[in-house]
Amino acid sequence: MRSNQRALELNASDEAAWWNLGIAATALRDWPEASRAWKGCGIQFEASDGEVRMPTVTACVRLDPAGLGEVVWGQRLDPARMVILNVPLPESGHRFHDIILNDGASNGTRVDEHGREVPVFDELSIWEVSEYSTFRANLQIPDEPAEESLINVCRTQQLGVEDWTTIRFVCAKCSRGNPGPHECDAKPLEDGSRRFGFGARKREDLSRVLQEWASGNAGADFGTLELLLSAARA
Repeated sequence: MRSNQRALELNASDEAAWWNLGIAATALRDWPEASRAWKGCGIQFEASDGEVRMPTVTACVRLDPAGLGEVVWGQRLDPARMVILNVPLPESGHRFHDIILNDGASNGTRVDEHGREVPVFDELSIWEVSEYSTFRANLQIPDEPAEESLINVCRTQQLGVEDWTTIRFVCAKCSRGNPGPHECDAKPLEDGSRRFGFGARKREDLSRVLQEWASGNAGADFGTLELLLSAARA
């Protein structure tokens, strides 16, 4: 942060220094300096003494860009932070609702459900670990209404839900471009079930929701809940 402050003392029109100052100040939770930096980039916010927040914007973030490079959907909190809305694979070391510090330059795009291209930003670090742990279960889903019911009840109960059998793997070159639309076709396992990832604060909360869902949908069932990644404060 000090280096970019000095760079701006020497050249106040250095846009890269303003942007890097905003990222550094955000990482350090220095909100007055972050606000000053974003304004230096031409980004305006309402006056506040607390965290810098921007209107809700959907984007994507590439987790561990030098490694597995999993791309997940998120909601931008400000130019340098994004909250994860998917349930990432446990190999990523990330969780549902982790807040990510992201780079300022987009590195690829994805297409949302409305056909709009949205940018993909590379992760710099986890800014704040969420209170959600990651669980896995194999589910028997008899029909589309049962699947919609599952998604709706999880969202109502503020749980993360992700059909991991729809995940698509692409090469690094395609990932950093636009791989094109993805139909997210489910791929049942050998026993006919589908592997789902869940984000939940407590195992018992998730178990109760799944039991209620299974009892309300004929033919629906779920197997053992496996804890894959604990929250930092679990």
